[in-house]
Amino acid sequence: MGNTTSHKHEPTVGSDHDHYRHASPPISPGSPLTYSPQIPMEPISRAEEVSSNRGAPDFHGVACWPAQPKVVPVVIQWSHGGTHVEVEGSFDNWTTRQPLQKSGKDFTIIKLLPPGVYQYKFIVDGEWKYDPNQPAMYDEMQNVNNVIEVHEYVPENLEGVSGFEPPPSPPSSYNCPTPVADDYAKEPPAMPAHLQLTLLNVPPALDAQAVLPRPQHVILNHVYCQRGQNVQALVVGTTTRYKSKYITTVMYKPKARRRVLENNNLRSD
Repeated sequence: MGNTTSHKHEPTVGSDHDHYRHASPPISPGSPLTYSPQIPMEPISRAEEVSSNRGAPDFHGVACWPAQPKVVPVVIQWSHGGTHVEVEGSFDNWTTRQPLQKSGKDFTIIKLLPPGVYQYKFIVDGEWKYDPNQPAMYDEMQNVNNVIEVHEYVPENLEGVSGFEPPPSPPSSYNCPTPVADDYAKEPPAMPAHLQLTLLNVPPALDAQAVLPRPQHVILNHVYCQRGQNVQALVVGTTTRYKSKYITTVMYKPKARRRVLENNNLRSD
């Protein structure tokens, strides 16, 4: 194997890459700002332990690969129109542009970033833009860039929530007493109360254009007698439904025949 020399590809004049190169942002403010993670850390080792472990990389896993930094999925979204939208930022020192996927009227991309503070900007149809609805800041060249702060995910401690739960009710609060005589003193109703809501017993409306109330489903297909308002006839009615229409049929039966039979019985006596 021989030594190989890598050459960077120089873009040609007039190409799209040359157009974006002239429109590139100013020098990046540098590596993203970092802070200590939000999880408990081990105490600082003694001086002799530090000197003995100095220069040794952090390895983990079966294959002893170097430990990788924890990354957090971050959604970057552009919602201000355009045909082709890209994003470039300090997460890779302003070196690459990544296109956003269009979904309806929005453009989104999901990036895996370690905890820190990052600046980024959108390229919408070849023009640099920032989202006014997202946090923004000025860089060293007084350019406005969007900024995002990525926090390390810390799972909730469910054991700590148990102290706020109400205490369980005592077993003595659950009982089943034996019914007493007062529970049987009142007679049950002869008919459920909702079965009295028949149209025969609705008061007549004063307005001729008034609409009857919509019957309840529990009174359908039952025969009802009207309350004793008409002494000359027996009035019965039933309500049926066909799709969304309700039909109430009212039948009148005269009471004269009953009176004739009563008179005949008196004469025979």
